[in-house]
Amino acid sequence: MCRAAALVLLLALVPIRAAGYGYTADEVDDLIGGILAYKLEESGADDVQEWIDGYLSEKAGVMSEWYIIALSQDGVRGMGSYERALKGYIGSTKINSATMREKYALALCAAGSSDSYIADILDDSIGANGIMSRIYGLHVLNNGYTCDKYTAESVADELLDLQYNDGGWALFGEYGDIDVTAMTIQALAPYYDERGDVRAAIDRGLELLSRRQMDDGGYQSFGTPNPESSAQVLVALSALGIDCGEDSRFIKDGNTIIDSMLTYRRADGGYSHVAGGDFNETATIQAMYSFVAYKRMLEGEGPLYVIDARQPVSAPVQTTAAQTSAVTTAKAGESVSTTATSHSSASEKVTTASSVSATSATATGTAITSASDTASHISASSELPTTVTSAGTSAAVISSADNGEKSGGYKPVAIIVIIGAGALLSVLLLALGKRSYKNFIFVGAAVAAGVVIVLVTDIRSADDYYGSASEKTNAVGTVTMEIRCDTVVGKSDADYIPADGVILPVTTFDIEAGDTAYDVLTDAAQTYGIQIDARGGSKSMIYVAGINYIYELDFGDLSGWVYHVNGISPSRNSGDYVLSDGDVIEWLYTCELGHDLNEVYEE
Repeated sequence: MCRAAALVLLLALVPIRAAGYGYTADEVDDLIGGILAYKLEESGADDVQEWIDGYLSEKAGVMSEWYIIALSQDGVRGMGSYERALKGYIGSTKINSATMREKYALALCAAGSSDSYIADILDDSIGANGIMSRIYGLHVLNNGYTCDKYTAESVADELLDLQYNDGGWALFGEYGDIDVTAMTIQALAPYYDERGDVRAAIDRGLELLSRRQMDDGGYQSFGTPNPESSAQVLVALSALGIDCGEDSRFIKDGNTIIDSMLTYRRADGGYSHVAGGDFNETATIQAMYSFVAYKRMLEGEGPLYVIDARQPVSAPVQTTAAQTSAVTTAKAGESVSTTATSHSSASEKVTTASSVSATSATATGTAITSASDTASHISASSELPTTVTSAGTSAAVISSADNGEKSGGYKPVAIIVIIGAGALLSVLLLALGKRSYKNFIFVGAAVAAGVVIVLVTDIRSADDYYGSASEKTNAVGTVTMEIRCDTVVGKSDADYIPADGVILPVTTFDIEAGDTAYDVLTDAAQTYGIQIDARGGSKSMIYVAGINYIYELDFGDLSGWVYHVNGISPSRNSGDYVLSDGDVIEWLYTCELGHDLNEVYEE
């Protein structure tokens, strides 16, 4: 059977349910299998184990963590390659975000690791980035790991203290947010039957979630219906043993949460952020792990974040030269082979998905995101930057996957120089009598690597880069954007902080269909010579780490860049927010997770 036909057949197996009814474990397993089929097709892997050892290991630390957690909790084992790759990434990367460190700890736990990193990061991470770092920190503690400063009980107490009057939790503001409320309940769920105060708080949170559910069974955040918010609620209910298809509090007009989520499902098996929209990585992975959580609940298993594969933490060991070499290999994205067997349910999953393989992987968008996890829609991020440098530097290195047509005139010369250097080195080895075939294999590999680097990068001078924003030949409207850092004026004598806090005054930009808030930011950077530094594995995971040399965490653990559109902080990242004619965009620097913005930027 051809791959395309196999995919169509598999997708046809996805259950079409009468509204208002629950789903069986087998039906949910089909939903999970549909997502796996799409991801295998996309990555070119023949089965789940190959996907883990290849693509997910290559993307360790960048975008794989939630997939690893979902697979692990669905019974998949054989995570050794990913574990080594993530440990290599962690060992070679400065990770500023507390929630990112906690996410990596959970991913290592899911991979069956006993590395001391899992517990070592807790003292400096819990509470460092506000409520989200308490939530993720409590998840780690719930798996039996300990630290000196906090206990699971003390962190639970802190979360209870942060509950709003309406019964919810949020990053900032006066009212509970669907996503943060659901995520807080997920972390508190193990104590529902043990502590009366936790039970009372969760019951109030459930009342809010029931009250805010829409008629189609789904949820919205900041006025935008989306599957991610529904996924977070599904995980929370499942952690409490609540079947969203049977509990009348969470069935509206005969529609369940899952019924709503399936309206975002694409024909190819992926999920979109808006109904009928393009594939969205964040929506897809959140759908997958929420289905895993629901399936676990139906089968009488524990919450999603109480990891079955968890292992005791080992004492730190001295890294040897050989281990350092292995880490370097993993960091470079090379697959590290491992001999492992899968759990029985994983074997069934592999069999289901193995008939669907791919010939090529989808190219990612501009590699820009942040090491911040302050909201569930920005949960995957990276420390691997594609940096738009300032006009004062000599060059900007831009990923060739992101920039369309390139100058590239230097490339043939550079390739000839690399090949020539390889040939010269080979002659030198012969002259010195070092004729082992291994030497020549090494030279050949080095030459090939150099050629690949030249082909996939584009080096342009600052003069070439700035002023080169693409012309909008098919403009569908205009938007305005400003960039401000009023909150840090007077807190530093750095000359890159404007005295009035205005980095870019209100400026009009043309937009084409599909342009996002991030696209306009890069247009501004290119046109006006504004430095931006951001990281990520795909455009749908973008979060800007620095603008005009002002970075997240520069002014405290809760500081960083946020963006608003029409005065609202969207529930998706800037690379996902598609603009409309007349939109007003603001990039603002906050020192207190947004709490300080209303006062500082009031007219």
